[in-house]
Amino acid sequence: MRFTRVYVEERAEDYPLTREILDKLPDVHVIRIKHYKDVFDRKRQNAVLQREHQALIIAVRDGNRLFEGAPVCQSFGQKNFYYASSMMNCPFDCGYCYLKGMYPSGHIVVFVNLDDYEKDVEEKLKDGPMYVCASYDTDLIAMNGLTGHADFWKKEALAHEDLLVELRTKAAPEIKDNISNVIYAFTLSPEEVVTRYEKNAAPVRARINAAAKAMENGAKVRLCFDPMMKVPDWKDAYKRLVDETVSVLDPGKLTDVSVGTFRISADFLSKMRKAYPDSEAAWYPYVIRDGVAQYEPDTDKEMQEFMCGLLGEHIGREKIFTWN
Repeated sequence: MRFTRVYVEERAEDYPLTREILDKLPDVHVIRIKHYKDVFDRKRQNAVLQREHQALIIAVRDGNRLFEGAPVCQSFGQKNFYYASSMMNCPFDCGYCYLKGMYPSGHIVVFVNLDDYEKDVEEKLKDGPMYVCASYDTDLIAMNGLTGHADFWKKEALAHEDLLVELRTKAAPEIKDNISNVIYAFTLSPEEVVTRYEKNAAPVRARINAAAKAMENGAKVRLCFDPMMKVPDWKDAYKRLVDETVSVLDPGKLTDVSVGTFRISADFLSKMRKAYPDSEAAWYPYVIRDGVAQYEPDTDKEMQEFMCGLLGEHIGREKIFTWN
């Protein structure tokens, strides 16, 4: 990952993780700032250009750090469902990503006060077992070599047996650990979707191979066919994807599978259209239902049922989770 510069909050300077990150970026220009929002939230930014010349912002996160799961996210039957935000924005540049409508900036923010996240987890666990998706607003695994954030969440899982952590990725990492309460979730898309929308993400075959190797090493693996995109000949595309997947890994050993069509907050979609006026994914004529932009009901149903049918030939229906 190449950064054109690094912004460092004054109050983040003395954190050990800040020094660790900067030591790995010895040739990158460092700029001292008062607060990350002075850069990340400033007006009249060009997020498209920023993603081509991405900067890293090192900061301290105040306020909420664990959020209740949003309606557009799947809880996989878990009661106390949260997502964490220890980083903001992603090293990948997927054309359909909701982050394009959520954040005004194309830069990446890394929060270094992980001790506060640890305290938050311990406080939430007082209410009972908890499921945390730690990689919704970024790709912690793809960034782990620089930030160590994925390692942090694995350590939290090791320290708390009633904490279940999901690490979702579009990278192709080498996973050697098999922590019982960590789920590695690989997002898989047909080659047509990867080429069209998933800029900088790992090739889908590399992700499948990484998932297979992780399973061989005893790790819990979830496959996420989510979001499904309505590309031309989408049925053929997704059938080829499933065929390729089951030819490489044993579907019977998967923890579970996620299926969901593209959806995004209507508010995020509006902002995404303004920021990315040439975005094919943003300008599809979606239907707005309950504040969520999504495909037409019949299309949505057809796509999910088709995918569940394909997967049902290889894995028990009780392991297939859909978004409704």
